[in-house]
Amino acid sequence: MVKKLNSLFASKPWRSALLKVLAFGFGLFGLYFFNFSVPAFLAFLFLLAGIYFYQLPGRGHFRMSFLILVLVAIFVLVFFASNFYLAVLSCLAFSFLFYLLMGITDLIFENRQAVYLFFNTCLFLAVFLIFFGVDKSKYFLFINALLFLVIFLLFKECFNFLRSVNHNSLFIIHNSLFIALVFSFLGLELFWAINLLPIGFINSAILLALFVFLTRDFTLIYFSGRLNRRFLVNHLLIFAILVVFIFANSKWSI
Repeated sequence: MVKKLNSLFASKPWRSALLKVLAFGFGLFGLYFFNFSVPAFLAFLFLLAGIYFYQLPGRGHFRMSFLILVLVAIFVLVFFASNFYLAVLSCLAFSFLFYLLMGITDLIFENRQAVYLFFNTCLFLAVFLIFFGVDKSKYFLFINALLFLVIFLLFKECFNFLRSVNHNSLFIIHNSLFIALVFSFLGLELFWAINLLPIGFINSAILLALFVFLTRDFTLIYFSGRLNRRFLVNHLLIFAILVVFIFANSKWSI
């Protein structure tokens, strides 16, 4: 157990990251506790500015994740404003994601790439939960444009970060902006296709997050030169099992 913990944390700065996370978690809960008042918002923004500008030396790679994580956390708290327990669970969940982001930025994880990919997938899932949960009959064009932009920014950041930390000379993502645009378009199309399925917004978000996870991993494996039949078979099998599990646990009602 000790060896596992030592492999997880590369150095002592994880304590500093933990303090940032506690500040973020209490600030997020304070925003909810004071009913999203203007003074609470200003105090929370001041806290975030202090964390971002003065305590994140590698913030350039993760500005989009930082911004999207904060906005999604606030939106979810507003959505669960009438349920105290769900609001507390949301604060804990987003504090955990914030800890992962701080750990990646402060270099406390040995395998930053694996942790970032896990964080990126969870953030995509949180974003999709919001978009599947909102009323899409209003602001149709705005919802489409916003979802397309979020997917594009997260893919773009993911490719840029992995390119900066990967020392393998074979790992070159050609036309990463174009690939991010293509995946954003496909993600938007799949978003509306999944909306036609009566499987609930949670299962819908999981299904779209699964698509993002597989397409992103396929791209990374392909450009690293490690694409083979075993990878394709394993990932197709995982995809089929998870899709069957999602459909089996859905309430098919219109």
